[in-house]
Amino acid sequence: MKCKNLKELFNHIEADIQDTMVNEVANEVKDEMVTAVETSVYRVYDPIQYNRRYGNGGLGARENMQVEEIPNGIYVRDIAPLDNGRTDYALDDIVVNGLGRMPFERDFYSECAERLEITGNHKEALKQGLKNRGYNVK
Repeated sequence: MKCKNLKELFNHIEADIQDTMVNEVANEVKDEMVTAVETSVYRVYDPIQYNRRYGNGGLGARENMQVEEIPNGIYVRDIAPLDNGRTDYALDDIVVNGLGRMPFERDFYSECAERLEITGNHKEALKQGLKNRGYNVK
């Protein structure tokens, strides 16, 4: 790759970083979120009034984990729909904040962030993604 000036070089590097965030880093975040949903949502109690969908359209389904680009990073949110067809509430909000008939708060987002902080898998994914794009990253 040849760049005409530093601005063009920096723009290219920033685009590669963002692409790595949206792909490799987001995949690691989703992996940790699946685990966090399992441990902080599904394992803490058994529901009486509804059937869980788990990875089949529920909070544990990776396809419901939406990645949004934000300045200098990404935002991952679980957009699993309610199973009753209602659209005036968000399932993640109900579970995380213990709304409605939920017995208590189950903040899988915080657990996911804590797990990432402990494992550092997202940092390794960033490094590996940049290496795959030809950067010498230590």
